[in-house]
Amino acid sequence: MNNDIPLKRENYTQVVKRAILKVWTKDIKSDYNKHLLLKEDTLKNAFYYHLRKRLGDTFLNKNNLAIFTEFFIVGERIDLVVVEIDPLKAKSNYLGECVINILAVVEMKYKGANVQDGIFQADVDKIMNYLINNEKETLFYLAFIREVWFHEDEIDYWLIPEQQIVAKDRVTELLAYHSIEQEKMIWLAIEH
Repeated sequence: MNNDIPLKRENYTQVVKRAILKVWTKDIKSDYNKHLLLKEDTLKNAFYYHLRKRLGDTFLNKNNLAIFTEFFIVGERIDLVVVEIDPLKAKSNYLGECVINILAVVEMKYKGANVQDGIFQADVDKIMNYLINNEKETLFYLAFIREVWFHEDEIDYWLIPEQQIVAKDRVTELLAYHSIEQEKMIWLAIEH
């Protein structure tokens, strides 16, 4: 394949998806195990760094893609997005107004044992509200590190069955928790 030819949108969406899954299951897991993450801000920074590194500037530039943190969508601040930019408009306009497509939305939480479920649920609700009112192309990720020890049969996914129906093929839960049975942190990617 000629590397100078931009990919079709559905192809680069899949490239972004594969990169996000590797960032979570390999890079963030490694950073966590090396004690390089200190709560949500460093998780966000590490996710941005690893995603940009995995995708590479050549791929991003060739396909007019960008990665932004703290991006506002319909009055909500999103932790991280991968977007397509209109390159002509970007030459003379504020970059935030040049986004023509949102490929991926990632909401992140990194919390300890004493945090209530509502903190996580607020991000789930934000994603579900945006998903219902969004184009079918955007993929969504809930990246949650929860420093709690669980028995494996106690793990519930954040999306309830009704939400899983709406989220089918569009939402992936990226979860990390301590397993009592395995005596280690477990890193999962659950695609709905």
